[in-house]
Amino acid sequence: MTMRPNPFWEYSVLLYGDQRVAAACLAIQERHRSHADIDVNVLLLCTWAAATGAGELDTDKLLRAMAAVGPWRRDVVLPLRATRNTLDQGVAPVPKEVSEAVRGDVLKAELEAESIEQMMLIEIIGRPASRAVAAERAIAQAATSFARYFTLLRVDPTTEDDKDLARILAVAFPGSRHGNQPGGG
Repeated sequence: MTMRPNPFWEYSVLLYGDQRVAAACLAIQERHRSHADIDVNVLLLCTWAAATGAGELDTDKLLRAMAAVGPWRRDVVLPLRATRNTLDQGVAPVPKEVSEAVRGDVLKAELEAESIEQMMLIEIIGRPASRAVAAERAIAQAATSFARYFTLLRVDPTTEDDKDLARILAVAFPGSRHGNQPGGG
């Protein structure tokens, strides 16, 4: 399959490539795993939309995004992730080192599936012109989108969630006051 250029995917790879962002996203996801399916791609979408001038995501866009990617995420992305995690732990009696090549193939498929999900998400908000946005304004817009997303999932953000979301924003907007905090970008 030939993938269309996707600036959201390119942005996400760079942002999520920062260990602070990856750790924060995974911590949020894990913290609520028992009662909510927090999609890291939607968290990244909230940040990307604000960073590129699309602004905050209203409730309608978030609902449409969640509905659009829900079946793909449920039937493709999450099963691939579960398989990769199982292979990470090893499956007896096959030695872990023997199944490592399969794990690598599953990881590649999982990343391709995530990229397809992001193509679906970008269609919901369109392809912003990437206009310059003041960092403080973008941070406020992303934070509003995060709050709406959590509300739709019926998740009450914890203090730890707030700290993790602040870490994501600090890396995404390193020139802001957010990004100049200790541990920021």
